[in-house]
Amino acid sequence: MTISYDAGDFNELTVLLRWRGTIMPAVLCRPVMWLLLGAHITFLYLHLYRHDIIMPPLPWKLTGVPTSLLTFFLVFYSGNCYTRYYAFYSKCTGMSGAVMCWVGLLRVHFPKATPDKLWNLCRHIVASVYILYFQLAGGASDGGKQVTESEWLVLLQTGLISQEEKKKLTEYRGFKPFLMQIWALRALTEHIKEDGSGAALAPFQAQALALRGHCAEIVNTMTQPIPFPYYHTLTLMLSLNMLLIAYSMIEFETVMTVPCFFIIVLVCLGLKETAVALSDPFGGDDVDFETEVYMANMLANTKAMISPSADYTPLMLPLAGGKAGGAKK
Repeated sequence: MTISYDAGDFNELTVLLRWRGTIMPAVLCRPVMWLLLGAHITFLYLHLYRHDIIMPPLPWKLTGVPTSLLTFFLVFYSGNCYTRYYAFYSKCTGMSGAVMCWVGLLRVHFPKATPDKLWNLCRHIVASVYILYFQLAGGASDGGKQVTESEWLVLLQTGLISQEEKKKLTEYRGFKPFLMQIWALRALTEHIKEDGSGAALAPFQAQALALRGHCAEIVNTMTQPIPFPYYHTLTLMLSLNMLLIAYSMIEFETVMTVPCFFIIVLVCLGLKETAVALSDPFGGDDVDFETEVYMANMLANTKAMISPSADYTPLMLPLAGGKAGGAKK
């Protein structure tokens, strides 16, 4: 989940000593890190202590061209993943905003409706966002393919759906969030006919379609990752470049190249692993969204808006200085 922090709370020492949420577990727990470091140590040992083995020289300057290519690929890939990450965040906040607008419109157009009636008019909209997050990976949804029984139980216990609706959704093979949004519009249409208030459907339809758009864009972007050939090129460049650097650094003829090479590999692999994590922010990584918090806040805001505590008719206040202005006239 996303780690909230204030840069002012850290200094150089506390940042270095932190483990969770850093590149350390993502890199140090991967075998490739230690394989590359082992390769450098092996090259250095053969060069310094095995004089019977001739190690052809590889001048440090020759690694400049592949290093430049690696830098380009790494920065470009990371930049695209970072942009993708914030595009997902924008869509998530957009979904929450559309739900809030829907509930607010219910409050404005149906001021005399009971909280129970308002709840039934907005629960399908809220449930559509829940189902989307569950399908993406929220709550360990089998990689986002299916909604698990524990997730269905959340929807049932919160009163967002009924047992009959769960059965219908389970049997439905299309895009479940949009089906829920259609149900919400149908329920609202029936209520407008019964209420007789003359409320228009258009504002609600606009919010439902905006919500559908956010849901679809998230799903479509998730199914279209950054092209694999580019990722393969980056991985190939990274591995080969690290091996070239591991070999070239033996020309310095000192064991101090070991910690230096360790830092180089740590940073390069850390940037790559961070970019990979940013490309899919729905899951349990340290950079992933707290979808459980998003859902809980959305449900809490919805219940607060339809509760009696939100009942109030604003009064018109006189403009300051109005009497003085009238006296001058």
